[in-house]
Amino acid sequence: MRQNYRLFGVWRLLAAMLVMAYHFSHYAPNPAPIVEWFEHMLPLLDMFFIMSGFLIFEHYGRMENTSDNYVLFLIKRLSRLYPLHLITLLFFVAFGVFVHLGLLHSQGADTRYDFSALPANLLLIQAWGVDSELTFNYVSWSLSGEWFAYLIFPVVLFAFARGQAMGLALLVAAIIVALEIADNGATQQHDLWFETKLWAAYRVAADFSFGAFLCVLTRQLKVPPRCQWLAWGMLGCVFAAMFSDANIYLTLAMFGVAIVLAALSDRTEKDETAWLEPVMPVAVVSFGVYLWHPVVELFAYSLIWKRIIGIDDPVLFWIYMPLPMVITIGVALVSARRFERPVGKWIETSLTGLAKQRVLSRPQV
Repeated sequence: MRQNYRLFGVWRLLAAMLVMAYHFSHYAPNPAPIVEWFEHMLPLLDMFFIMSGFLIFEHYGRMENTSDNYVLFLIKRLSRLYPLHLITLLFFVAFGVFVHLGLLHSQGADTRYDFSALPANLLLIQAWGVDSELTFNYVSWSLSGEWFAYLIFPVVLFAFARGQAMGLALLVAAIIVALEIADNGATQQHDLWFETKLWAAYRVAADFSFGAFLCVLTRQLKVPPRCQWLAWGMLGCVFAAMFSDANIYLTLAMFGVAIVLAALSDRTEKDETAWLEPVMPVAVVSFGVYLWHPVVELFAYSLIWKRIIGIDDPVLFWIYMPLPMVITIGVALVSARRFERPVGKWIETSLTGLAKQRVLSRPQV
């Protein structure tokens, strides 16, 4: 099976663009109606994590579940995630320093730029329930959740080894039951498990495990005729479900069907998704678009739109919006090539060397 799924890439890019537009729309004159419209599509975030579980299991699902392999797996994943997290976090740390020095002003001085939350952000545990607010790069909760999913990957491998697809299905069910119990037993008001960001690590664990289950399921299916268009059609049904406020489990199940069809569409001999190839250089940095857009938002909206342009004109706002979106894509492309890849390679090489030294230093039996 091809390891580079084009529909996955395009759909993740679409989700990243919609999330970016959602956050930018908060600066619109009378933003409430448009913000509410975008909020119907928030389950798209779960699509990120389901696809991530699918792809990680595709690459590592046959990995022997040993401590040495686990360490190397974490090194590879950390080297992929952390450079992007670090560089975007540093922008907000610098901004926070200026805010606390009184050189810049922000309503979130004591919450979003609370430096007591910086260690949790550096350790990627900010979405594990350790903070009461989203801090610094507020969308990095997703990276924190993704890191948690990587840490529990041996559990996913164990479930698969014990029960194949059924084992993974039981794992997903167990996580969801635990989340539902936690929701019902909470003593204070908080987001539901499928909406929360402060406790997103456990939400991501459910999505990630579901993606692994879909990967195993896909291996057992034949490619139906016109599979690509069935996948697009099912994605359209998912959007219809989101805008009709359908039950979250129905929506996630439909996402599962769409993702399976999207994966199968890249198994056809005729290479049906080849027409998407020109989009792939941008699609591969979709997570970069997602992580970088709050940084661009600082300059394009908090500074230029609000303080320099300062015109409360809805027409001008929508004319202006494509500019920071295009800039975000450009920044993500440059960041991936000039910073994330070389720094990630250095992290992987350095940590892998340390891991191998640890193995060699073990006493021989």
